[in-house]
Amino acid sequence: MNFAIFIARQPIFNRHKELYGYEILFRNGFENFYTTLDGDSSTSKTLINSFLVIGTDSLTGGRRAFINFTEETLRSNLAFFFPKEVLTIEILETIPITDEIILIVRKLKSQGYKIALDDFVFSDEYRELLPFADIIKVDFLNTTTFERIRIHNETSHLNIKLLAEKIETYEDFHEALSLGYYYFQGF
Repeated sequence: MNFAIFIARQPIFNRHKELYGYEILFRNGFENFYTTLDGDSSTSKTLINSFLVIGTDSLTGGRRAFINFTEETLRSNLAFFFPKEVLTIEILETIPITDEIILIVRKLKSQGYKIALDDFVFSDEYRELLPFADIIKVDFLNTTTFERIRIHNETSHLNIKLLAEKIETYEDFHEALSLGYYYFQGF
């Protein structure tokens, strides 16, 4: 039986331009963009294909694998079936921050999983998640310099590294570097 698995990966570098890991993204065909509406199924398939079918040694070379988690996949405790040494759990910006979600994230963090807050825009709703975050991802195409500075200032007293997403030019890279960002992701 023949079947095809489609996955995209986007490298994440540190401030020294050294490879840190990859964001692993669901794909269901040759198109290089997300075409599915079922995020729960996409997350499950991405985890299974990345860790069990392909293997993270082949996919990431043993580096960190950043994978988007939906509200339902967080609730399902699916993350606990995968190695905390490799998996970074990205909390999607569409997830409502409830007491239940905070408890789940707290449990993941206490078990040693790395937590990234995806497409972060500063709001009071996220304050309760900040103590559990290892990384905050900031979309450089959808934020202003003022917002990027505010995120840095509001989180600089915490042990959180900032990741600049959608860094497309050296100018963006140098701006992010000057603002204290530690990781960088983009085409």
